[in-house]
Amino acid sequence: MKILTSLAVISLAGLVFSAPTKDDNDGEKLIVTKSMFDKELVKYTGSHDIVKILLPLNSLNFDEDDSSESKSHSNESDSDDIILFFVEADIDSDGKYVDQGLYVLKKGNATKILNHGRDAAAASDNSTEVFFAAADGIYTYNKQKNTAEKYGTIDDSIIGIVKESGSDVIYILTENHEVYKVLNKGTKKEKLDDVVNAKQIVLDPSNNLYFYSDDKKPYTRTHEGVKKIEGLPDNLSSQSSVTLVKPPFMIKDGVVFVVENNVYIIYANGTSEEAGFEFKPKAKPSAYAPEAALLQYYALDKKIYEFNVLTMLMSDIVDELKEFLNNKSEDIKSISKKSRFSHRQNA
Repeated sequence: MKILTSLAVISLAGLVFSAPTKDDNDGEKLIVTKSMFDKELVKYTGSHDIVKILLPLNSLNFDEDDSSESKSHSNESDSDDIILFFVEADIDSDGKYVDQGLYVLKKGNATKILNHGRDAAAASDNSTEVFFAAADGIYTYNKQKNTAEKYGTIDDSIIGIVKESGSDVIYILTENHEVYKVLNKGTKKEKLDDVVNAKQIVLDPSNNLYFYSDDKKPYTRTHEGVKKIEGLPDNLSSQSSVTLVKPPFMIKDGVVFVVENNVYIIYANGTSEEAGFEFKPKAKPSAYAPEAALLQYYALDKKIYEFNVLTMLMSDIVDELKEFLNNKSEDIKSISKKSRFSHRQNA
């Protein structure tokens, strides 16, 4: 089911903390500019490009067992207790990543926990598990020690990882662009022969797999098989800049797909639609984490920015944005009521 553009606006509203710019040629499309990334929103500054961000939507950050109102409120509007994972890398002249480490950001302190970590994944469930892709296999997060520990026996050089909700299944993307289904606590892997030469993989909340290959065109893999996504620009080529992004939790059967500077929602049924956003070239993030919808993280120019929509709605912000958010306040409140746990219960 397709979402309305207005819902897409809400799900990515954290990007808009100054008055949205409208392009006369693009109607109601919101143009995201670099000025929207205010220095007061910086959560972390690194020494290298930030190429991956993960905000786990499980009990590591949102604990259903703690029923206290203060804890729940803290998780929604006060981000001090949020645990975030990110990957730093240098990018060479060919566009390839040179590993600079996987980090955990906890209570404002960043700790490198994996020198050759390349990606992170967590299911939207009641667990506290987080899994990491690395040059020598799969690792998992030890919350008590704040460290990464080897998981299973697989030793492939892995560049991408995703975790299913409701099962122990992990999918990995190896450096030679093969995708495997990992089972039995990381001791068994099965190659997905119908996913050919994948460059990136992402799961939606319904456990549908998305990938793109050399032609930069996205595909979805469901129980019905592999299907090409339709409705995207015809001029996609091997030179196009594309990125798959894990979606805000309200989008059950789709993910975000960034084509050059434009944002689309692509769906498991093979359809797509514009999300109503366009990045100015210098404002295009290097990493995205919009999963929680009202608390989102984006990387730009070696910095991680935090956009907390609820805090922005209650703060003393510019009148134009205040009006924009107030007009969407009922939608925002509805999402807020659902956002603590429904992304797990309905996954």
